[in-house]
Amino acid sequence: MSQNSRTIRENLFVATVGVLILLCLNSSVLVGQDSPPSAEQAKIVELIQQLGSESFQVREQAQSQLLATGLAAQAELSKALKSADLEIRFRVRRIYVQLLQTDFQRRLTLFIKDVDGKLKHDLPAWKMYREKVGSSLEHRELFASIVRVEAPFLIAIETKTDIYSTLSARLKDLQPYGSTPNNGPKVARLESIAAILLAATQLDSTQLNRIISPMYNLLNFQETKNGIRGGDNSGIIKGMIATYIEQNIETANSQLPLTLVLEYGFEDVGLRMGRKLIADSKMSSLVREYAAICLVRFGTVAEIPKLLSMLTEKSVIHSWSTSQAKGKIIKTQVRDAILVLLLHQTKQDATDYGFRFVQPNPITVFRVYSAGFIEDAEREAAHAQWEKWWDKNKEMVLKSSAVEEK
Repeated sequence: MSQNSRTIRENLFVATVGVLILLCLNSSVLVGQDSPPSAEQAKIVELIQQLGSESFQVREQAQSQLLATGLAAQAELSKALKSADLEIRFRVRRIYVQLLQTDFQRRLTLFIKDVDGKLKHDLPAWKMYREKVGSSLEHRELFASIVRVEAPFLIAIETKTDIYSTLSARLKDLQPYGSTPNNGPKVARLESIAAILLAATQLDSTQLNRIISPMYNLLNFQETKNGIRGGDNSGIIKGMIATYIEQNIETANSQLPLTLVLEYGFEDVGLRMGRKLIADSKMSSLVREYAAICLVRFGTVAEIPKLLSMLTEKSVIHSWSTSQAKGKIIKTQVRDAILVLLLHQTKQDATDYGFRFVQPNPITVFRVYSAGFIEDAEREAAHAQWEKWWDKNKEMVLKSSAVEEK
């Protein structure tokens, strides 16, 4: 084997060794070894020398015996990492990695079982995770998986002061469509998504606003949604998403967090934030439209009074066209969208009110742009029809809502 190929093989282990050393050797859970007896130490040194034997069989047998010796050989193996013999150095690195990986898995097993917290654990970002997410057996199992997949990232967010830059870089790496879209979309592992969500708990509102779009792209990617909905840890990760949304939603003035609420079916969050945002005049009309959608999808007719005040808002929030419009522009005003929601909530057919282009949607009740009109006369007729219906039926509707609240 050439010296160059051996050097390349050696270098392949460097990153892995570095991470494992950080995770294992500095941990209080790693059981330290007392200095082995001199006879055993001499045997270990002899086996290490045999790693450079001209005989392949001798080299393999020595490697197997050192692996069986375990971490008792750690001290001598550490010295041999600087051996002048390339073959010894390469095999020692391989042994080192295997021993550390084995011990790392042992430590994770101890960590998962230590639900009562009797042992001290130095796993990166564990304190952050425990405080922000949880520490039950299920939480520990997920965290162990996150460490296996995202150890360097967890070390970075725990040790670096600029968590935002670290998070932004990793979030960019995980985007479904990156710089090489021709290779197809990238599907992020759920453990990576959980690590990103954990890091996001450390950001302030300004920093959270800067990552709204890439975070939305990641969490709203269909393969991501499918994985979270069907995964073993779906409940915990969905809870982390809900935490991210509530952490960000009030200052974002963006409909994207509310879209995630609707996509993942967060009823409690949707109702709580919908009620708050729909009454906030500082929020954009688009955000308040999505807040209204949350109230209608997750709530009952008891939410209707909160929507009624928006029937006076005439600003245009969507403009579009379709072949049915024969080249004309369909404009959707705030009040048009709210009217369609009210008709849905009172179990009326929107087409009876002249909504010729409205399209149902299971996530947003209707396609948000589709509740519009070409002619203002059609719009005014629809709203006049609603006012007439509401005057006649509001007492019955409000009475039924009072019964539902009880």
